[in-house]
Amino acid sequence: MPPLTLKNAILTSEDANKDGHPVEKIRWLECFTDKENVSEFCEATDPAGNLESNSSPAYKEYQDRLRAIALRKEGHEKSEIAEALGRPRRFVETWWRKEPKEVPKPPGVHDYLKTEFWRDIEIIRGFGKGLGIYEDALNTTEWVQPMSDGREFKNGGGYRLKYDKEGRMRPQGNQNAKDGVIPGRLPKLDKLIQQVMVEQGINDRVLKRPGLLWYPDGTSDAIVHRHEAWTALMSFGSPRILTIDGHPVLLRDGDLIIFGTQRHGVPKMCQEGATFDDYGGRMSVVMFFMPTGKQAEGTAPWRAIHDAPSRKASAMLQEAHLGRAAQVNGMLTGAKSAEMRQLLELGFGEDEAAAALQATGDVELAAEALLNGAGQMLLGCGETGLPQSSVLLARLKEIQATGCGSMSMEWEEKAILEQLQELQEDTGLAMQFAQYEEMLDAEDAEEWDGRGDLMVRDWRRRHLHIEQQEPSITYSLGCGSLSERSFFELLSLHSIHVLYDFRASAELAAPHLKPSHLEGACKRHAIHYRFAPLGRDVAYGILKHLREDEGRNLLAELVWWARRKRTAFLGAEEDWRLDHRCAIAARLMEAGHSVKHLASDGSMTEHLEFQLPEFILGEEARLRTLEKQRQSGERPPAKSAASRSTEAVARYLAAPAKVIDAGAELRKANTQAELCRIQRRLADLQRRSADSDAKAGLGPKLLHVNKWVKAEAEQQRANLAAGKTKDGKDKDSPSGWRGAIREAFEPAPGRGPGTPRPLTS
Repeated sequence: MPPLTLKNAILTSEDANKDGHPVEKIRWLECFTDKENVSEFCEATDPAGNLESNSSPAYKEYQDRLRAIALRKEGHEKSEIAEALGRPRRFVETWWRKEPKEVPKPPGVHDYLKTEFWRDIEIIRGFGKGLGIYEDALNTTEWVQPMSDGREFKNGGGYRLKYDKEGRMRPQGNQNAKDGVIPGRLPKLDKLIQQVMVEQGINDRVLKRPGLLWYPDGTSDAIVHRHEAWTALMSFGSPRILTIDGHPVLLRDGDLIIFGTQRHGVPKMCQEGATFDDYGGRMSVVMFFMPTGKQAEGTAPWRAIHDAPSRKASAMLQEAHLGRAAQVNGMLTGAKSAEMRQLLELGFGEDEAAAALQATGDVELAAEALLNGAGQMLLGCGETGLPQSSVLLARLKEIQATGCGSMSMEWEEKAILEQLQELQEDTGLAMQFAQYEEMLDAEDAEEWDGRGDLMVRDWRRRHLHIEQQEPSITYSLGCGSLSERSFFELLSLHSIHVLYDFRASAELAAPHLKPSHLEGACKRHAIHYRFAPLGRDVAYGILKHLREDEGRNLLAELVWWARRKRTAFLGAEEDWRLDHRCAIAARLMEAGHSVKHLASDGSMTEHLEFQLPEFILGEEARLRTLEKQRQSGERPPAKSAASRSTEAVARYLAAPAKVIDAGAELRKANTQAELCRIQRRLADLQRRSADSDAKAGLGPKLLHVNKWVKAEAEQQRANLAAGKTKDGKDKDSPSGWRGAIREAFEPAPGRGPGTPRPLTS
């Protein structure tokens, strides 16, 4: 039988007979699209067990290829594999003798998702039901608001922070516990976590502590995402939908789900006929772990192809149980064997007797502790590894609640008080360790592989702002009218290996200087390139944008690179005094870093104290005024094209007049054809300089114009006055644009009027 898929399990649950069982109708919104859905759920028919789930048919096909190989290595026959996978024998014959590295990835399977991280879904209903963990955790936890991020599928699959239009980080739809699940604070939850780790064979956790997420109401959500690890998730509180590869799974109080790299998220939801704000809160405990050891071998990750637990899973659980058995056997056969037999004769279990005898060292005290009900606590302490102070305080409260009626309990209370006093005296040592951990966190924050955003994690945002990093030297250059060849020659001259493009209107540049072209060109020149526009109009200019999260995080990332490689940031204007680069350089200098400006001729200028120009200082106030005027109807709404928006026009009018050296432009030509094109463009600018707008200072100003450029400008003016094109062609001739249109649509034999003539090359 082929494996049961999550989709089919949900359909089976919907079609099952629910007579006598309550049915819940839930209204929920899909992530990103906000498409509204209504789903029915019934606790009696909820899908459970091992279920297969794939993001796409390509993932399904690739996974079945790997499954065929794994099943063959476990000793299964060809017919058995074909039946288990629901595939024809020819499919199995093609793949089962290959090695996993020989199997090609179909289109649509992301390279960054390692195949060893794939696995089926396992749903265990009621794993921790009815323990009141939601209420206990809600009142004893300090909650913080994390920021939204998302996967960047290109450039290695890093994570990018999400910002609003003004550059502020967007908060997530849920809240996190500040330090995760702290051992000892929630004893019931500690036991559940330990049980999950033993039963699932988790021995290589990604996080030191499990994460704790809180969804206060139905408006809280988590966008669809993936993890590059396996996930074990326990849900507590109100039932909440978890979408797995787009399929809704309702997790109830105490349910446990384990999955791999499947896309998942928590949508906004509520009862049908109610509102999102009225829905109850939910909490999830998340453990990320790596697929290591026997849990990742063979077909163990793909348990849905087995009706019963696989041999690998059975062996894993058996080995987990043998660890405790070995400890008990050691006590029974070692120096404490006589004491152990005495405790066993009193009716105590082997595990509890061994834990009590190991904790007290005396058979009488161990027996007294077990009679007082401390056996489970001692056993749980050994399993969960709770802090010593938490265990001592719990036992002290238990003794004081029952009263000191025996000598052993009095002795135990005195011993606990002495140990607590010793721990309090070691407060200074604890502070030293806290300082040491803070130093290690700062060192860990420096570790980054260059993918995504450097500041995507909050512990990096605490340690890597530009004021906290060591002084560095950063370079800046402007595009101006540089050719592509000159642009990369300038970068090579100064050994620039990292380039950050901060231009706010980069799409208005020449084709070879647009971000879409520069990204590929920089990759060919082995230069790390990132386009991150700063100073956008919707962010109210460069100074406002630099004060927001996006500006501060980008500059921190720029400085991080500058401390390791020669790094430059790119502006629009060749003169840095007329560009947003002067504001960026001033901010870097204010934080203790150095900036050197590169000119088109290869020279370099150190950035010193500089008074920002008025068009930058007044940019925020001007843009806010324009926005208010548009909102009040005094000005028409901004047009969609950035080059024609009122903000762009205002910035263009406020900027100083552009000065072009005609002689320098002509010297850039390397061939006769380039010289002709540049001279024709300069002649066009020279002709336009006589217009009223240019005389008012709205056009570029030409310097050092030679006689040939002036002569060609006069010829253009004469051609236009004669009704021709500026190149002297007749507009009505076949070579002119009017003639071309007339030629394409004029009647001809065999064609009706208005029928286009076939175009020829």
